[in-house]
Amino acid sequence: MNFDLPEELAAVRELAREFAEKEIAPTAARDDREHVFRKDLVAKMGELGFYGCVIPEQYGGTELGFMALAIISEEIARVHSAIRVYLNMQAGPALTLIKAGNEEQKKKWIPPLIRGEAIGCFAITEPDAGSDVAAMRSTAVRNGDGYILNGTKSWISNATVADKAVVFAYTDKSQKHHGMSAFFVDLKGPGVSCRDLDKMGTHASPTGELTFENFHIPPQG
Repeated sequence: MNFDLPEELAAVRELAREFAEKEIAPTAARDDREHVFRKDLVAKMGELGFYGCVIPEQYGGTELGFMALAIISEEIARVHSAIRVYLNMQAGPALTLIKAGNEEQKKKWIPPLIRGEAIGCFAITEPDAGSDVAAMRSTAVRNGDGYILNGTKSWISNATVADKAVVFAYTDKSQKHHGMSAFFVDLKGPGVSCRDLDKMGTHASPTGELTFENFHIPPQG
């Protein structure tokens, strides 16, 4: 049985390995020691098309597939795991929009996410709800055409630097986990605050806590 990668994926691995060794490795120890968020690397990975592997071409992606994304993640993590988190926080929200977003959201936000121009994050975990997502307390209550979001999300990668977030909250608790909804929100608006959380490692990847207090989500959120 031949376990060699197809030529296209082998080229992806070579590109990712070269990028990791030349752009990430030289300052990896310093970046982690000094808690440096490398926004420049977010942009460079966007330029190389790393985030768009699982995104259709019509939204700026390359459609290389999940294997390509896994290979890129592996090569980056081999050099510096914190930078690997950047990859997930850009590709993940973009893929979520592909799966569940409307056409307006896809056209507006997927391109800047996969180009590394807008920083993304996932806001799921809460102080009292980690792996048990159904135990979350955050709520989003209908208000006109939009929603009012209240709740706290903890241990969120990229929280302190993100522009956009995929936020999960209950819209109907009577339906239990079936009553959860995901919203794509702008973290620069009023009603949201953030604080940094310290960790034992991967310090170049910031982690924080987001608090939403009567945060208004517009109709397209």
